[in-house]
Amino acid sequence: MSADRTGSRWVTAGVAVAGLLAGAASGWFWLQKGMIQGESYAGWSGSSVTGSADADPWTRARVAVAGLLALTREHAIYFTRNTDGSGARLREGCRYRVSGDAMPAQWWSVTVYAADNYLPLNDDDALSFDATEVQPDAAGQWSAILSSTRPASGAWASTRQAGNYDITLRLYQPALQAQTNYGSIPMPRVEKLDCGGQA
Repeated sequence: MSADRTGSRWVTAGVAVAGLLAGAASGWFWLQKGMIQGESYAGWSGSSVTGSADADPWTRARVAVAGLLALTREHAIYFTRNTDGSGARLREGCRYRVSGDAMPAQWWSVTVYAADNYLPLNDDDALSFDATEVQPDAAGQWSAILSSTRPASGAWASTRQAGNYDITLRLYQPALQAQTNYGSIPMPRVEKLDCGGQA
């Protein structure tokens, strides 16, 4: 075997290994970006290709790793966020009010996910709230609380043992306009109330 042929095989092997390492690093980076990425809508991120045949490999990988059952947008639309209205990171030690208008869907829910993309490990039996738990006023306005302790009344999702966390909004059987124009959806607001008893 000539030295030229041996050298060529080493170069080929080196390029293949470098490509595998670059691909693995790229995949790891995108997987760490969270459950859903895409366009931003009033602080919430959503992707119109999540759950569709048009989803890129990184979106599919994030869905698989996060355990998010991504239905097609005719059946469900998903949004996520990890900051409050001021842009500060959502964290277990603070209380937040989530509020909004009537949602353009047959049913919807907001769920807390810990930093590892799994449900917080607590026994509060309140890791989400949904359309059946909030009590909208005559104008369709509603609100709920995110906190590590149960409020005296009202809809609530527990953040105990969630650390720095994300929340995911799911709209099931969304209206056609919502499916085709995410910007038309009146996204819920997230307002920090206090942290550790301090305003």
